[in-house]
Amino acid sequence: MKRELAGEKIICISSVDWDPIWTRKQQVMSRLPAGNKILYVEPPVTLLSAFKDRSLWFKWWLWLKGPRKKTENIYLYSPPVVLPFGNVYRWVNRLNQRWLLLFVKKIARRLGMNDPIVWTYLPNSLSLAEGLGPKLLIYDCVDEHSEYTGLINKEAMLDMERNLLARCDLVFVTAPGLYDSKKNLTRNIYLLPNAADVEHFARASLPETMVPEEIKRLPRPVLGFVGVIHDWIDQDLIAYLAEKRPDWSVAMIGPVGAGINVDRLKTLPNVHFFGRKTKEEMPGYLKGFDVCLNSFRKNELTERVSPLKFYEYLASGRPVVSVEMPGVMEFAGVIELAGDYEGFYQGVERALTGETPERQKLRLQAAARNSWDSRVEYMTDKIMQTME
Repeated sequence: MKRELAGEKIICISSVDWDPIWTRKQQVMSRLPAGNKILYVEPPVTLLSAFKDRSLWFKWWLWLKGPRKKTENIYLYSPPVVLPFGNVYRWVNRLNQRWLLLFVKKIARRLGMNDPIVWTYLPNSLSLAEGLGPKLLIYDCVDEHSEYTGLINKEAMLDMERNLLARCDLVFVTAPGLYDSKKNLTRNIYLLPNAADVEHFARASLPETMVPEEIKRLPRPVLGFVGVIHDWIDQDLIAYLAEKRPDWSVAMIGPVGAGINVDRLKTLPNVHFFGRKTKEEMPGYLKGFDVCLNSFRKNELTERVSPLKFYEYLASGRPVVSVEMPGVMEFAGVIELAGDYEGFYQGVERALTGETPERQKLRLQAAARNSWDSRVEYMTDKIMQTME
């Protein structure tokens, strides 16, 4: 008999806002049974963030609204601004965490969320998490945060994460590399990769799903990338494909990350940027792709990542070509894998010429085994085991 988590108060300390781009955090929280009350704490901005990115100014004042009701059981809260350099100096992080605790604790009390399950996605959040008095502390580790670029002190981040891991009652990690690096630092850890909203993205295979005009107009074949264009995306690989085959079109769907230079790609006439699209629009865009590109740079960060968009590619049924990375190697039988640029090019050629209904069926079957519903069922089962 399947057990169901119910009647709990859950405080999720997230690394991303609820909107506009859904990641593992929102997919999981939105699927927990409605009988639980959830407070989703969005990440604060620093005193300097809005000066670097003007689109963040609204977050300076959003905390004044208090908790915002998103669904019958999910409340969102954006805390006030914090000091910069919290990922560089531990003393700054401690000050920030104590500051945030004042506000999050007040909101939790207002919502009647005593004795909560605290579920964090941030490796530097132990002071905040412990201050909320958790009955159970969960860390869902989705990346090797110490390998992020920018203002980060690698050793400080690793040390803060080690302290969190030692205190946690339950830990999930998304990739084999993360499991290997964390397994000796905590007592109750499980490998659980990312997944897809299978039913939603499978609409790309339906006859009635319309391809957007801006994709229809592109010369075929269309190679498509979906996701935030950040420094972990191999722009040189995409340029290599576009320059080698100027008769191919490359469609880039997603926002360009802050500080990321895409000038080289923009000079190529067959590379097209379409910006961020809503989740509802994505099946149509994926349907317009002849091949989906999983084009990560190979480094310490991507060696320990479970690429979320990869599962959405699979669920769309479209052919997929990926760089070799641990997070996708188990799908070698249904996708094309490549160890270098020339191999990636040849993989695209094979995907374009060797596509069959049978191969599409295998991808859809693989996606069905990796749904968010199954992931959340697994998580709730482990939570209940831990609380017994």
